[in-house]
Amino acid sequence: MGVRAPEDRSGEDVALVRRAGVSVFRGFAEPSKASAVALALIVFFLLVSNGRPIDAGDTRATERVAASLVQAGDLDLDEYPEIEPPFAREEGGRRVSIYPALPAILSAPVFAVCRALFALDETGAALAGKLAASLYSAAAAAVLFLAVARRRGDGDGVGTAFVFALGTCVWSTSQALWQHPVAVFFLGLALLWLLRAEEDDVWAGRAALPLALAVAARHADLALAAVVSIGAAVRWPRRIPQMLAWGAPGVAFLLAYQWAYFGSPLRHGFSGSLGRFSEPWGHGHLGLLVSPGKGLLVFTPVVIVAAVGLVSALRSGEKWLAGTLGAGVLAHWLLMGRWVEWHGGESWGPRLMTDALPLLLLFLPEGLDRLPTFGLLTAVLSVGIQVLGAFSYDYRWERLHQRPPIGTHPELWTVADSPILFHAGERVAILALPAVRDGRAHVREHRVVPFGPTGSRMSFEGERLALRGADPTLGDVHLLNGARLDDGKLRLKGRWDGLFLRVLPGARIRPLELRIDGRGRGTLYVGEKTFWSESPRWTTYPMNGSFRVRHPYRFAESGGPDVVVTIGKAAGEAALVSVALVPPGEPENVIQAP
Repeated sequence: MGVRAPEDRSGEDVALVRRAGVSVFRGFAEPSKASAVALALIVFFLLVSNGRPIDAGDTRATERVAASLVQAGDLDLDEYPEIEPPFAREEGGRRVSIYPALPAILSAPVFAVCRALFALDETGAALAGKLAASLYSAAAAAVLFLAVARRRGDGDGVGTAFVFALGTCVWSTSQALWQHPVAVFFLGLALLWLLRAEEDDVWAGRAALPLALAVAARHADLALAAVVSIGAAVRWPRRIPQMLAWGAPGVAFLLAYQWAYFGSPLRHGFSGSLGRFSEPWGHGHLGLLVSPGKGLLVFTPVVIVAAVGLVSALRSGEKWLAGTLGAGVLAHWLLMGRWVEWHGGESWGPRLMTDALPLLLLFLPEGLDRLPTFGLLTAVLSVGIQVLGAFSYDYRWERLHQRPPIGTHPELWTVADSPILFHAGERVAILALPAVRDGRAHVREHRVVPFGPTGSRMSFEGERLALRGADPTLGDVHLLNGARLDDGKLRLKGRWDGLFLRVLPGARIRPLELRIDGRGRGTLYVGEKTFWSESPRWTTYPMNGSFRVRHPYRFAESGGPDVVVTIGKAAGEAALVSVALVPPGEPENVIQAP
């Protein structure tokens, strides 16, 4: 087995000693707890560095349960009628989330702190959920550091933990209160305790507690946890009674919650959904690995290196550890591939494979031993893909390609339609910062298009937005939500479909006129704002057939340099033929510089 020398030998034998095929870890200094805490703080800061929550229907339900616990002292959704089916259901005269309550309960302290700072309304609850999720993901990274450091030293532990937190769906599932962060934390804790059991088998019994809590937090982890539990029972059969005792509190909590809120210990939010494990064999499994839209190997190519490391560890004598954890990953993949929504719905990357990552990435250092250059490149690429998601992903891809959904999801299998290529091609970076005013939270955004074109007039040629004009007045132009180019027009049909542009600094000293020509019905809104604005200053223009909007713009009197043209959230649609930002006296038809 090729092993890099540890950074801290501490004068001890650094070999991985094996007796009768069982690994005994010794020689490395005890992993630094201070390093683990520092790593968690750094990871937490990086996870929240994009400054905005990226919410979903699934997460909104769990966030409202946490808010309900803090504000009303219960776990129902009666106070939140906006959480509708399928995310909530009626049980015993109460509206209950279909998702496990443990992530919400464990996040309640974060929500309580946030409540003291701002109201837990739509934005406030989303921010609190993001903070809680990022906190648990950072803790999971610290736990994985401790696990890897026990086998390979602190250096390998730090590198693995950062790749785990920033190069996988751990980052994307930290943007709102998904179930994954809490489940991943408990799975990492179980992994650490099983490694400690190699030195003192009392930890084998204790590992059953976080395994049970992982399933209580996310029921879909049942297969993974069952395989690891069986492996531990085979490895330490004398500790089976202790395993049952330590696992009992997690099981008892789950049964008690289900009895209280669903009327039976055996009923839960997904009762009756076994029929949804109906995806044809191979289709979802292949999609979870190589689909351009959701594949693990596409969004997180560094797992290839981790898989090589797992095989290396298996061949080098760590048969129980590598075999058990590899079987757990395999069981989880087989189960999730049969789920009819194997793609995880609207999310960045293969969300449903997130919980298997601690078990796999434990072996990343061994993989780097075998593939150092390839491993470094895939690690950098994996982190880059997650950075793209954190700072660009805004559900625009779903609005264009995935709504309304088609059962076979052809958009997930086309390389040209990959969310990665789509957002990289749009080149939109969303910088954000939360703020609190008058007891309410809001998120300030600054959207930029690095190296984007500038001009004064835009046209929509086929599927390409073109900027022209020798005297540039606008830049950072991009489309919002479901706005799309089609047949030489910019079409706005859905809620908040729109066009964004920024008035360039050099043009702000002159009076200008925003000219919009097109055809539509309803109301066209022109908003002006800055990064510091709580909301845009809107001007409305009615549409009924062909229209020509001439919107005066003077920077000193405006709402700001960021201009949004949208149909808002009311019924209506528009097809824009041209948009220009020019001096008021400029002729309509001029020779345009390319």
